[in-house]
Amino acid sequence: MYFIDVQGTLIDDKNQLPINGAIDFIDLLNEKEIPYIVITNNTKLQSNEFLTSLNNMGLNIDEKNYIDPFTLLKNVATKKKVAAFGQSSFLEVLKKLDYELDFEAPETLLVSIKKEYTNEDYSSMIEAALKTDDLIGMHETSIYSKEGRRYPGVGSIMQMIQFATNKEYKVVGKPSRDFYTMAKDKLKQSYLLEDVDFKDITIISDDMMGDLVGAIKLDMKSVFVLSGKIKDASEVIPTLEEKYHPDLICENIADAKERLNI
Repeated sequence: MYFIDVQGTLIDDKNQLPINGAIDFIDLLNEKEIPYIVITNNTKLQSNEFLTSLNNMGLNIDEKNYIDPFTLLKNVATKKKVAAFGQSSFLEVLKKLDYELDFEAPETLLVSIKKEYTNEDYSSMIEAALKTDDLIGMHETSIYSKEGRRYPGVGSIMQMIQFATNKEYKVVGKPSRDFYTMAKDKLKQSYLLEDVDFKDITIISDDMMGDLVGAIKLDMKSVFVLSGKIKDASEVIPTLEEKYHPDLICENIADAKERLNI
């Protein structure tokens, strides 16, 4: 059974096209009826729209095999007045989900990703965080990669806000336990399995800090692919305790397929 990341794992960061072996990998899982869930931190499109975009790339992923942070958001962000930060498309999705943007008296701070964040944006986030105790990161990526450059991920930004305000935050996407639990439950329901344990799941991702360490803490097996934000494992692996090292380090999803003997 597999959890499979999207950005940097199935599609590349630069051209937004399927990575070598991605289409074949998904087709093989479908053909062999191997249980899997695609776990993405998508926040730029509504869930059904992002899934359609993946399908249009040739990735034959069904709704039963897909989950993103919006799936969990309504259960966590229950207050509707939000100071939200991210791409304009993220803000538009929030409006469609009946959230009201309010930066003067927010009930919740919501942070997603955006390449063009400035110090003024970070200042606005801190000001909003000082007005409410309900701080939510849409996910907890360590690094955001865009067009060959690397930027602070949502996890890095939320850590900064926490340090600045001395307030804890919640996470609705990866690597939150609630998100992984929801994905595990969907795996069970989609494939009519009697029971699913985290130790039976292998997660494949390009984000060691933002995806894999959290999964390893839940006893999942892990595959770290170097097709996304990290191109050289030496950039991150030496910084980790040995117990958090991945089970496999692979060049890309095609390499992972071969080494996993699927």
